[in-house]
Amino acid sequence: MADKRAEILRAARPILLRDGLGGTTLDRVVAEGRVSKMTLYRHFPNKEALFKGLVTWMCECTREGLENAPSADINKSAPNRLADELRVLTSGLIEPDWLALYRLLVADGWRFPDLARVFDQSGMRIVRRRTAELLEAGGVPANKSGQVAAEVVALALGDAYQRAILGIAEEADGEAFAQQIDAAVTHGFSRPGCQS
Repeated sequence: MADKRAEILRAARPILLRDGLGGTTLDRVVAEGRVSKMTLYRHFPNKEALFKGLVTWMCECTREGLENAPSADINKSAPNRLADELRVLTSGLIEPDWLALYRLLVADGWRFPDLARVFDQSGMRIVRRRTAELLEAGGVPANKSGQVAAEVVALALGDAYQRAILGIAEEADGEAFAQQIDAAVTHGFSRPGCQS
């Protein structure tokens, strides 16, 4: 069942990301994605359900990537593990499909708040929670780790991610991400009451 669902989402992804929620029809997914209508409707009764499924699936794939990142090496220091995880995160989020998904969520999220909630709960909350756990492993108090994690993630993405979203990425943005990640890690572990 899960394999069939993933197969449908793989077929639907380019259509949904190209045409968005407003421009996609299930008939188009059937035709272009070469998915049987009966199978599609069995798993996704409408395009909103299909889009929610896509958001959840892409977030799950990213989470799996983070779980297999070099940050999983517990022999590394917490700051090094956090830097590794932030590098995996930022490189994943600037992939074309992720940029397209984020742009669609920004454009349509206000009309379809359930989609925005799915992205927040399946994606960004998990990223912030994982970041908080790494911060706590490095001595950041648990009562401060959530707020610090939000700041760290925002700093790591920074201006380079904003340019990527807008489609005006610069050649030097790889270095900009590296600097932003270094600044984010330093910020995360240099807060008052935190040990590094």
